[in-house]
Amino acid sequence: MRKLFTIILGVLLLSIHLSPSLSQEFLPKPELFNLDILNFYSTEGTRSRVDIYVEIPLKNMEFKKSKTQKNTFISKFDLNIDVKDKEGNMIYNNVSKEEVSTQETGQEYLSQNSQILTRNMFLPPGDYEVYVSVYEQGTKNKTEKEKKIKVEDYSTPPLSISDVMIVSRLSSNDGKKTITPDVGRNVAAIDTFYLFYYIYKNNDDEKVDVNCRILDPEKKEVYAKSETIDVTNGIAFQNQVFMPVPTSELGYGKYTIEITAASSNYNYTTDSYFDNVAIDFPLPMKDIDILVEQIQYIAKGDEMDFIRNGNSDQEKQKRFLDFWKKKDPTPNTKRNEVMQEYYRRVNAANKFFGNVYSPGWRTDMGMVYIIFGEPSNIERHPYEMDSKPYEVWDYYNDNKQFVFIDNTGFGDYRLVSPIWDTFRYEYN
Repeated sequence: MRKLFTIILGVLLLSIHLSPSLSQEFLPKPELFNLDILNFYSTEGTRSRVDIYVEIPLKNMEFKKSKTQKNTFISKFDLNIDVKDKEGNMIYNNVSKEEVSTQETGQEYLSQNSQILTRNMFLPPGDYEVYVSVYEQGTKNKTEKEKKIKVEDYSTPPLSISDVMIVSRLSSNDGKKTITPDVGRNVAAIDTFYLFYYIYKNNDDEKVDVNCRILDPEKKEVYAKSETIDVTNGIAFQNQVFMPVPTSELGYGKYTIEITAASSNYNYTTDSYFDNVAIDFPLPMKDIDILVEQIQYIAKGDEMDFIRNGNSDQEKQKRFLDFWKKKDPTPNTKRNEVMQEYYRRVNAANKFFGNVYSPGWRTDMGMVYIIFGEPSNIERHPYEMDSKPYEVWDYYNDNKQFVFIDNTGFGDYRLVSPIWDTFRYEYN
């Protein structure tokens, strides 16, 4: 049985379809935006400037050909932003109709590009709750996010530090810097990113010692940098700090940033974070053993054993990532189409086919879905008088049919015939 099953697993890659899905039934709706909120000093008395960044990844939007612009495709959406104080009072509301346009519709371009929208406001120090929603008019898909923020008072302390922005791209022209914020705060696809922040000083010191530490998910220091910078009194662009951070030695997970500024008589510490996470994986890399189990529908037995036999979790992670690199049909691009499609299916299986006994990817329905994708047609029979609940899945293009029966009544649908009885080795 193991030999037969291994054959199935080893040839799954050959059966993965990268063409558009036949059915939308099992497709989880993508998140339409990333959100980041930062606060900085302002000249508005004790009020601080709060910047809200909403990033719209183009790959998650539906584009339609423009009726007025030649060779242009447009996606329209509604953006709503509400801000409430700690008593629940609405202090800011902004509703706008937005659109994003592109002349490029290739998947590679859409996957690597986005549009960033910003909103600015001036708020007194305190605690607030921010609600943001994006509603795409074409698909009627809606994503909502809430975030609690603490607005600091930068006008009175003798020394302070602004919130920290993660910068994915930094360029300079005639001394003027242009930055691209990483709104999602995920640096997995970046070779070197920057920590950007301000040092605010209201004392007579002319120099400030800045110390930065980056801690891994286990709170171990993985990066440290110290420098002394010249500062001016009050608030000025001269007090900007750009600190480069290479990602080559960073493992996967959530990282903590600790920054301390110290002058002769004062010091101030702030913290922030960033993620180094492959967005296609359903679990963080610390769960490497489970991630390895999840590739059983595409990996051969010896490939899985090789990954499992790594001397440490880091070695397992490296072997795991190397496994997927070998499957990448476009190694010169940031996208790994096979990996993305595989984990799209794993995520969908977990969402729709899990039961009291197993996570979705381990169920028979999850297995069939991951291997073959969306069925062409589904017949559901949940309440038959003379039989137990069952479903029939048809795959017209593959000339296959699978029958599942729920023998327990708890949603645990099992294949009537083992998959290897109907599977055919085909090289496409």
